[in-house]
Amino acid sequence: MTAGRRLTAMSPARHRRLLRWALSPRALLAAAILLVMVAAAPARADLKVGDRVKEFDNAVDASDKPFKLKALGGWRFVSANAAWCEPCRKELPVWDKLSAALGSKITFVALSLDNDVKDGKAFHKKLKLAHMKLAYMPEEKSAVAASYGASTMPASFVIDPEGVVKYVHKGFDPRNADGEYKKMKERLEKLIK
Repeated sequence: MTAGRRLTAMSPARHRRLLRWALSPRALLAAAILLVMVAAAPARADLKVGDRVKEFDNAVDASDKPFKLKALGGWRFVSANAAWCEPCRKELPVWDKLSAALGSKITFVALSLDNDVKDGKAFHKKLKLAHMKLAYMPEEKSAVAASYGASTMPASFVIDPEGVVKYVHKGFDPRNADGEYKKMKERLEKLIK
């Protein structure tokens, strides 16, 4: 017997009981809670090529002033990082050097997703980043941090002047830092002509 036949073969009394249960306050409350949980769950999907960039929702700069990606304009390179991320320790100085080489053609942003802004600031200070904009967006307090690769650090995103992701770079090979630099420089020069 198929599910449809079982439903139609159900006695009228059992059908009424099922309907009464489905419309009961307990069942409606459970459904409402489930709906709120699904709607409130943060998006965990990383940005992909072709996506519109998600504005930083609670980021601050090194002076604790609000930091908005949109305010930078032009081409942007966002590298998501955290103090606990070992490959980030090697990657950020390479991107800082690349930022200096490309000058004003593209703005490089080191985006710390450390939950304690102090940890992110100490991390960036230790790395002596001189050519990148520094931003701090605690992952636990942000609805968009996961989009920037919080689960797959390091992650870098190249964003065009219209706010569209044009390239995504996941990971970093610290044993081949020179090769990573060269490949990224070539890719960026083609993109930002």
